Amino acid sequence: MEPAWSDRYFTWLDRECDADTGLWRRGHLDPAPGWTTRFPQLAGTFHYLFNYQHAGRPHPHPEALAATACAQIVDQAFPWGHFAGFAEIDAIYCARRATLDAGLATDRLMEILSALSDRIVGSITTLALDDADGAGDLHLLFGSVCALAELQAALPETLSSEQPLRLVLDRRPFI
Repeated sequence: MEPAWSDRYFTWLDRECDADTGLWRRGHLDPAPGWTTRFPQLAGTFHYLFNYQHAGRPHPHPEALAATACAQIVDQAFPWGHFAGFAEIDAIYCARRATLDAGLATDRLMEILSALSDRIVGSITTLALDDADGAGDLHLLFGSVCALAELQAALPETLSSEQPLRLVLDRRPFI
């Protein structure tokens, strides 16, 4: 990516980031039709955050984003834990990466992610794979593995595997 274009892109995004929530786009953060929460805005923000991470650029308001993402998980802005997928990676990634970027204490984040991990793993391990909605969907499976990889990075002692999971976003912006 050409440096001048990249600077214009991130400068515009910095300007459009809401200082109170850490979400994009400021001025357009009312709940989406059919929603009572800002989860759709959090999900959209995720797609820009991993570009920031990949470019090594700081999020303009990481403290606000960390608080917003954690609140969305705690307040059940989405039916978390029924089947890990793209919604979970959106929330987990935003909460964890913004917390790390802000240099915030991670005790509360670990508590939140641990509870979410318990729900997700419990749901996955009890799935009747032949009957479960989405269990045969490779796209949903990819989202699940991404969510589990980010959880494993946050909770390596709690969520272990023979081969550590790796999040594709740590190699390149993709989703």
